[in-house]
Amino acid sequence: MSFKQGLFGSLNAKLLMILMMVALFTSFTIASMFIVYELNAVTKAEQSRLNSIANILAPNLTAALIFQDEVSAREQIKPLLGQRNIVSASVEDANGKTFINIFSEKENETQIFAELMVIKTPLKMQGIDYGILTIKADYSLVEESLLFFSTFLLGILLLILLLSFILSLFLRKSLIYPLTHLAAVAERVTKTNNYNLRSQVLSTDEVGNLASCFNLMLETIEQRDHLLEDKVLQRTNALNIANSQLTKQAFSDSLSDLPNRRYILDKLSQLIHHSNKTSFAVLGFDLDGFKEINDTMGHDYGDLLLIAVSKGIVTVLSDSAILARLGGDEFIVIVENFATRKVIEQIAIEINRHLAKGFMIKGKHVYVTTSIGIAIYPDDGETVENIVKCADLAMYKSKEMGRNCHHFFNSNMLDDVLERRKLTEDLRDSLSNGEFELYYQPIIDLSTNKICKAEALIRWHHPIRGMLMPLEFIAVAEEVGLIVEIGEWVARRAVYDLAELKKVGVSEDFQLSINVSPLQFKGDGQWLGDWLEYIAQLGLSYGSIIVEITENLLMESEESIRAQLTNLTEQGISIAIDDFGVGYSSLSYLQNMDVDILKIDKSFVDGLETESNSRNLCQIMIMMAQYLDIKVVAEGVENEMQKQILTELGCGFGQGYFFSKPLPLGMFKQKYFDYCLSGNVVTTLPYMTEVNNEQAM
Repeated sequence: MSFKQGLFGSLNAKLLMILMMVALFTSFTIASMFIVYELNAVTKAEQSRLNSIANILAPNLTAALIFQDEVSAREQIKPLLGQRNIVSASVEDANGKTFINIFSEKENETQIFAELMVIKTPLKMQGIDYGILTIKADYSLVEESLLFFSTFLLGILLLILLLSFILSLFLRKSLIYPLTHLAAVAERVTKTNNYNLRSQVLSTDEVGNLASCFNLMLETIEQRDHLLEDKVLQRTNALNIANSQLTKQAFSDSLSDLPNRRYILDKLSQLIHHSNKTSFAVLGFDLDGFKEINDTMGHDYGDLLLIAVSKGIVTVLSDSAILARLGGDEFIVIVENFATRKVIEQIAIEINRHLAKGFMIKGKHVYVTTSIGIAIYPDDGETVENIVKCADLAMYKSKEMGRNCHHFFNSNMLDDVLERRKLTEDLRDSLSNGEFELYYQPIIDLSTNKICKAEALIRWHHPIRGMLMPLEFIAVAEEVGLIVEIGEWVARRAVYDLAELKKVGVSEDFQLSINVSPLQFKGDGQWLGDWLEYIAQLGLSYGSIIVEITENLLMESEESIRAQLTNLTEQGISIAIDDFGVGYSSLSYLQNMDVDILKIDKSFVDGLETESNSRNLCQIMIMMAQYLDIKVVAEGVENEMQKQILTELGCGFGQGYFFSKPLPLGMFKQKYFDYCLSGNVVTTLPYMTEVNNEQAM
């Protein structure tokens, strides 16, 4: 502890120091005043005494000066040297000439005043100045008087200091102790944070009031502390609940209560960074046809189906598997600690098998399948992005292979993606480069063997890959948004070619069937108005044109699509339903829309010779169309037996390789219309063994 801290570290010491310093200052001030006063008084008294002596000697010294009696003058002033403090005395005449001058031989020591006290008295007689008496004295008598007085004051000062010290000891108990006690309690409260402590009220003055206020403050703080603790506890619990909810919302799907995309991607990242190349599998899948369920049954059914699917899949997974919903109908399963790929394959099979059982949603049976893609870490990818992308590619492969199945990823799938990307890039320049051409396949009246219609089918003369069928590029064009532009080109080129056929004498009853993509009907229908105007400019009858659409387009609920279809029928253009029977059929559209032609899908025609189900289905579709006064065209007729069966079932028209493969316009016109004879089709063409894989555009 330093001297300053020891001196001023406590209130007792401070109070003692203050009292002593006040007493000392007061005493010193008063003593100084008294000393100054005494000094002035003694000095004046001494000066007065010396003046009195000089005045007594003045008359005699004046007479001695007048008579130049030096001896008498010296005798007059010599007694002055007997005074202790007189140093010298001298008489000067009026001219300033020294008459006599005497000095004292004693040496007085002065401690304070070094200068001398000088008394000058004029020597006059009857108003005439004859000279001056000068007496010089030191301050020894003044200093002796001042020393005595100072000693007396010092004694008084010491007495005052003693009384002050005694007074401080008395005040300590009545004033300082209550304050020190209050300070001690405050220090304990500060160190222990114990607001239950209280200070004793030891006096009734302001210090006692301070102690009472201090106790009241402690009581208030204690109450607020308890209240604050309760509020903090409540808010902590609320924050914990909110944090749990936020964590759940951030990492779980609100609909299915499964982990969401963020959680599963974080989980994959953790597995990759901490697995030391330990294998795990990622199964990515979505629900086949989920959009159709949403569109036909409503989104509430779709949500309930997603919940049911989530709960169902969880039941077939092991404890080491994690199921997450990425969004929409997309799901991911992570499987750790598996022995072989057979284990993963069995999980995929179980998922497909469970979903195939169907679900009961609001009293309705809903059936759904799933296409599953499987990727294995680290064989198929070593980053989260790559492993998920590989599972997606494998899932798309499952969809291409007919859905409701599973596929493991392989490098060929990535090659397919790159090839598809290159195809997309080439497709963007195909129209401007004039690489598309329309081929035409005849549609035969089975009862007369005459050509009455034809279907326009697009071909792409790829500069590197050669001739590409619609199956190889139409889906890509739809995905990248080029199908509308291509579809408009097909529609305009087809009617132009039809006008050229009309010029060589083709019958007015001859109709040309043009495939229109559902995406062309999305929008305001401006293209349709422009197309109808172009047909009129060519001088063609609207009745000579057939527009082929899919079943799914008729099931669209958009008012603009229905308005465009209605506009076509009102203009006299026939509406044909392509690939009838393979879509998500709802026969109500046959009643609500003016459909003119049903085209039975090739898949039903293929089984006419060997499968009774195919024959029965064809018969039902033909009978239904006849009752609704709708014409029927059978696609993919490849032999005489199929033609004969269709004829027996009452099918009116046939199309396929048995009659002719699709031909370029020149060959088509040359083969069937150059001579404009009876129109009979040459049925002795060599039997075409190729499978009719023509994708309608």
